[in-house]
Amino acid sequence: MWGTDDEIDREFNSVCRTIWGYTLDDFDADRIPKEDHDWLDELTGRGAYRYAAEKGYDLGDYANGEIVSDWWGFVWMILAEVRGLLTPEQRALAWKKHDERLLTREKVVGVIRTDCFGR
Repeated sequence: MWGTDDEIDREFNSVCRTIWGYTLDDFDADRIPKEDHDWLDELTGRGAYRYAAEKGYDLGDYANGEIVSDWWGFVWMILAEVRGLLTPEQRALAWKKHDERLLTREKVVGVIRTDCFGR
């Protein structure tokens, strides 16, 4: 067993912060062109491995002789990097959009954000 979904998400985010300084939550996926979304929807593990290698990343899981289990999420991060979305400005826009969505909820009166990752 790999752990709970929360544990897996925390580990994935930790790896992303180590590599890029950002996570999937730190950019707006709507900023990625539709063609990229379509490509991601059709992506296979083999295609992901090849794409990552072309961009200088290795998705191999050599302990198990396979590809890393969250290859799709890592390709999202690589694509966001390629599209220039991993910047402080894009992070601020993504979180602003997220906060605005939260504030439309009936019982939400404010959003308090802390920097719990030492950034």
